[in-house]
Amino acid sequence: MATDDWPPFRISTEHGLVGLDLDFIDEVARRAGAELTVSKMPWGRGLTSMQSGSVDVMTGLAYRDERAEYIAYTDTPYFKCSTAFYTIAGLADKIQTYEDLADYQIGYVLHSAYFDQFDNDESLDKVGVAQEQILIEMLMRRRFGVMIGTDCQVDYFIKEQGFAGKIEKTPYVPGNSVDLYLGVSKKSEWAEKLDLLNKVVKELVDEGFVEQISQDYYGTHS
Repeated sequence: MATDDWPPFRISTEHGLVGLDLDFIDEVARRAGAELTVSKMPWGRGLTSMQSGSVDVMTGLAYRDERAEYIAYTDTPYFKCSTAFYTIAGLADKIQTYEDLADYQIGYVLHSAYFDQFDNDESLDKVGVAQEQILIEMLMRRRFGVMIGTDCQVDYFIKEQGFAGKIEKTPYVPGNSVDLYLGVSKKSEWAEKLDLLNKVVKELVDEGFVEQISQDYYGTHS
């Protein structure tokens, strides 16, 4: 598996990566009878590695047609998030509509999929960085006025890093669901075992396994 930091799903520690995704993929591998090796790399390189077939799987994947050309997605999303915009406290009310974003530089994570309107909008002044943690640090330094993020990751980080009350969500929200999938490189031998992986992922969701492990990181998540 190729992956990168994305707390609480993937968290770097002195003992290696831990987190919700690691608990999830460990159980997928156990039930599928697979031997799992986790390789940490930048997200963009992970996607390139999926394209070439040099890695087998990634977690935390939002569905995009262009990715589906080289990634076989499992049928069932194992987690659901949504997209949100964030500003320094006191400025959030200035973003009431999508059109209000045009007045600001907007920080985003390179190679991330948020929602089609934003992803394909070339008129907006966007600043791409490698990780959401860098986005939050740059927002706090007022390097740009607004950042976009996935709430299940950004809200966790804001709470854990003590930024509650310093960073706010904007009233404007796209209202989309960001479903997270396990994906398999179409050049991997595991692409031929997609039915097995579909079965395992659906079992883990239906059994409440993912909801149970999410409580270890969030307390509760709906």
